[in-house]
Amino acid sequence: MLRSIYLSLVFSLGLFLLPQSVLSQDPVNMPGLTGLSELKVYFDVKADSAAKLDSRLQWIFDTYEQVSKKGVRVDIVIGFRSKASFFVTSGDEYIDEADIPLKRKIENWLKRFHKMKIPMVQCGLSAKLLDIELDEFLPEITVVKNGYISIAGYQNKGYAYVPM
Repeated sequence: MLRSIYLSLVFSLGLFLLPQSVLSQDPVNMPGLTGLSELKVYFDVKADSAAKLDSRLQWIFDTYEQVSKKGVRVDIVIGFRSKASFFVTSGDEYIDEADIPLKRKIENWLKRFHKMKIPMVQCGLSAKLLDIELDEFLPEITVVKNGYISIAGYQNKGYAYVPM
């Protein structure tokens, strides 16, 4: 009994006596941003499920917030290709009924990004391959004829390519 009280006391004291430098460290260590005034990123989103797409959009938002908080200007473009295309349409006919609640969440992410002035593009090649009419995409999204050209163009403008 005394031994367990002693161990509890030692553990508790250890928590209170942690070096202040450990407690005050910035939990968001981003050495890649050192010396940058701007970060340009093209996120190539090809998630094949509503849950994956929702997660990817959350990560994009978190990235934007974290970089902005470091005082670095963020310039992001989000491109949709492959099966992610099904979840950025105005209707629900391309998805399972079980995915509709997550699709609404995805639509809210897209509206939020649109308000943040983050451009979003849909690959026309993917739309054609998946038999999605071009006028069926959400109004926040610009359909481009060829997403590969968009990716290459943005890379030539200095955007980092991040596949998702």
